Amino acid sequence: MSGEGPRPPPVVPTSSTGPNQSHGHGEVGYGLVVRRALLIVVALGLLAGATAIAQTGSDGDVYDLQEPPVSSGRVIRLPSDDACIRFTRATVRFLPPPGAVFGLLRVTADGREAARMTGVPRAASATIRLSGARTAVRVSGTTLGGQVIHAARSYRRCGSRPARPRSNKQAPQATPPPIEVGGGEDG
Repeated sequence: MSGEGPRPPPVVPTSSTGPNQSHGHGEVGYGLVVRRALLIVVALGLLAGATAIAQTGSDGDVYDLQEPPVSSGRVIRLPSDDACIRFTRATVRFLPPPGAVFGLLRVTADGREAARMTGVPRAASATIRLSGARTAVRVSGTTLGGQVIHAARSYRRCGSRPARPRSNKQAPQATPPPIEVGGGEDG
């Protein structure tokens, strides 16, 4: 060690002219390749997603299918008409089979139109208000092929029971409790 002189400092290049420059001196060449690859992957993912949605989105145009026979029991769903109801609204549901397109669906409550729907190719519903002590709900519809359906139901609101008519007999009056005398201590 004594015969050797001081070591020179290591040589560090101050600038580079190659494609991979340091981050402090310009753009790194591999960044462009990574960005392009990432853009291609994202674009392919979006295309694959759009294709999957388009394939599962529809089973064909319902207007192109042949109209099947329809019946009121299979298409119209009305709430149950128990002895009496406590709710003030009713939801009427329409469930047409594939290929049956309803040109007109009408719901009336006590003779007044409560809902009207046109061009119904898929499941739909209408919530109507039930008014008064008794409400008659009628549903009718016509398909584009000319088939007609009808359904009707009457709903009665629950309320307090009507007072029973009183007879001429009067109910026996309750006897008052006896009056107690005494009970204290003497003396």
